[in-house]
Amino acid sequence: MKPAEILIESADGGSGPGLRKGFSTGSTSAAAVKASIRYYFEDEKFNSIEIKMPGGENAYLKVASLLKFKLKPDAEHVISKSVLIKDSGDDFADVTGGIEICADFTVIDKKDKNAVKSLKKYYEKFLVYNIIKCPLCADSAIIFVSSKGIGIVKRKGLPVKTGYPAINPVPYKMIESAAEEELNAIKGVKYGLGGGYDVVCGKIFFSVLYVPEGEKIAERTLNSRLGIEGGISILGTSGYVVPISTKAWLETIKACLSFLKANKIDVCVFTPGRFSEKAAVKIFKNIRRESFIEIGDYVSYSLRKVCGTGIKNIIFAGQLGKIVKIAQGARNTNAKYTSLNLGFLAETAKEAVKERSETDAERIYGLIINSNTSREAFGHITSDDFNIYSDDILSKLLKKAAEKLYNIVKNADKNDNGAGRVFEAETGADINVNTEGGNPTDMKIDIDIDINIEIVLIDYGGNEIKRERL
Repeated sequence: MKPAEILIESADGGSGPGLRKGFSTGSTSAAAVKASIRYYFEDEKFNSIEIKMPGGENAYLKVASLLKFKLKPDAEHVISKSVLIKDSGDDFADVTGGIEICADFTVIDKKDKNAVKSLKKYYEKFLVYNIIKCPLCADSAIIFVSSKGIGIVKRKGLPVKTGYPAINPVPYKMIESAAEEELNAIKGVKYGLGGGYDVVCGKIFFSVLYVPEGEKIAERTLNSRLGIEGGISILGTSGYVVPISTKAWLETIKACLSFLKANKIDVCVFTPGRFSEKAAVKIFKNIRRESFIEIGDYVSYSLRKVCGTGIKNIIFAGQLGKIVKIAQGARNTNAKYTSLNLGFLAETAKEAVKERSETDAERIYGLIINSNTSREAFGHITSDDFNIYSDDILSKLLKKAAEKLYNIVKNADKNDNGAGRVFEAETGADINVNTEGGNPTDMKIDIDIDINIEIVLIDYGGNEIKRERL
């Protein structure tokens, strides 16, 4: 049985039927810290650890391994280590799924400066992010340290101050609470270690959190664009990973736009997927990487959230299928909610060609309407037979799409007052996207429609074919 399966039966869902929840990097980190503390004071190993989740319920996470070691054979101080494997449930797109999250714990004398130096040398990356009083003795402190594989915030616009480890507020509190809870449980029980209160008083308790593969995994995340360097972020507001999480994606889009606003960056490049994004980065070499945001299918949501950010230039770069859907008026381009209408594309092509040749207009219409895919239709449009018309056809299509994007921005104030119904129509999910900071879907935003819309068509090799600006 996987560690989250028991939990899912009673936890409030949000995922589809039969999909198993997992745990966030935040809850996994809190559990690792708590396990390392427990094992420091115990010799008997255990295979699970209980933590309190942000919602108030308890959850059990599986402990992969426990060990104790010394930095040197003759060293006085023992270090306990716990390793947890991040379980992302059935959210197979979560790039942090399956990674090791580790926590080390040790206790040293406040006066032992050499021990502190040894710790810093051993871990190399040694950044203190929190210090609290130890529940065992008022004269002792717990110092929380981040090490290898946890990113450092280098730019403003995020919920963590610059220069600090990328541990978001909820996980930060979870880690602190987990440590306090475990030490409180030890209080009054573990002083028989030989020496009574001297064992814990006048000491420094070090808790070191690290992710061995964090820096490598971070390359597959948005961290570098958000100004987070050197590793992954420790995230999670609920403590869980919900499979196919619409909410998580939308919150990521909003966070990226908030970052652009905070840094007064007035251009964003929206792409529906990684392929288009990589192509767009090559096309727009002079635009900062932070401006590129992968929005998936959430076209309308992303455009509406631009309002009020100070962004003046919106670029959408994608392949033919997505652009046709946008030109059709799709708010969400997922196939579940919007079908690709090749008839619409055929009519658009016919309109563009008929001014020059009625015969060719009928021919291209017939070829596109009978195509099986947008790729096949694209092949007809750019073929030698119709190459003389392809620029006109694609120009007309892109202008239609750009107008639809512009109208979404223009009407954003009215749409945002639609709250849940509009959200459901755009995302295909009836969920609450409100954040701790407020309720953005209930806010009427003053719209400045002095925004430039540019739409770029990318071919199936990642090359720019055509662009139109509105």
